[in-house]
Amino acid sequence: MSESEQQAQSLAILGQAIRQVRERQDVTATELAAATGVESEQIDALEAGQLDPTYELLLVLARGLGIRPSVFIVCAEDMRTRRRPSGTSADE
Repeated sequence: MSESEQQAQSLAILGQAIRQVRERQDVTATELAAATGVESEQIDALEAGQLDPTYELLLVLARGLGIRPSVFIVCAEDMRTRRRPSGTSADE
């Protein structure tokens, strides 16, 4: 897998993790946008894996959900680990 394909896959997983965390909080993308001042289209693009978020954006979204930003990363890593075929390392 090329570096750009790996980056795209990582962004897709991070987006899925952000959506999953948001949905667990029972918050819609529209509600999160209203609470944070982030455009709902930007949240949609992020959750679709089409946007590489800045740390600041992750902080703002986390504050809007009342969580630590590390929750997004931990969730994404958990999702990534579950997708990896057995016998492969996280660095592959």
